[in-house]
Amino acid sequence: MTRVVRTAPATLTHTWYATGSETPVDPTGTPTVAVVAADGVSVQSGSATIVGGSSGQTTFALTAVATLELLTVTWTAIVSGVTRVEVDYVEIVGGHLFTLVEGRASDASLSDTATYTTAMLANARLEVETELEHICDRAFTPQYQRVVLDGPGNAQVFLRHTMADRTAADITTIRSVSMAPRLDETFVAFTAAQLAALVVTEDGMLRRVDGDVWTEEQNNIVVEYEYGWTGVPAQLKTAAMLRFRTRLNLNRSGVPERAVSYTIGDAGTYRITQPGIYATGQ
Repeated sequence: MTRVVRTAPATLTHTWYATGSETPVDPTGTPTVAVVAADGVSVQSGSATIVGGSSGQTTFALTAVATLELLTVTWTAIVSGVTRVEVDYVEIVGGHLFTLVEGRASDASLSDTATYTTAMLANARLEVETELEHICDRAFTPQYQRVVLDGPGNAQVFLRHTMADRTAADITTIRSVSMAPRLDETFVAFTAAQLAALVVTEDGMLRRVDGDVWTEEQNNIVVEYEYGWTGVPAQLKTAAMLRFRTRLNLNRSGVPERAVSYTIGDAGTYRITQPGIYATGQ
């Protein structure tokens, strides 16, 4: 998974390896890329660029996407004489917990761009963002979901998150709704008036207040919604950057960065912070 901020162009990278091996292999010919949104609509397609030098890497220039989305990126290339198809995912989000510039500037050691590459920083930030979202069961930047629900036969249906351990929290916009009488029949998109007659409760209930009901059937409702906070609290941002530095240096230090005190001979004392009501211990 890669995250890209909406309205920002990005260069996507995919690395090809020999089958069953860790050895990168450059494709031959002209690799192609197809980018599709969660609803199946094509977003962009074209030829990928082979970086060369036996890196196995191909790149693709993704033009700016203005809306929050979950994109499926399908790469097709000839590798070692065989046509291969591989898939990556790109999440278009409203922002990050912190910029890579802020992350690098948070510790002088990270100024070494040879040791700490931009790609390493981006991967570590993504780990921290997703970890924090799972721990807190919410997103701290605007994000997108597309879910398929069962119609209950009454006026209210519970929204869910596509990840089993997450709930639908902090919903800001119901972007679209489609419903079918049966799963194998045509889905009909809600009108602007029908969307305006939807209410989302704090517990994630999507309620119709126009007198109509959700048709009873399995997997006959498709809802696209946006959720998440619009600003990152300062304390959370500081804690996220601390965790970010820890992830980057997991194998570089025997002393955890969250250490408060430690005792080893005459070297001094440190103590590890512990989880609490307002702390994760990270």
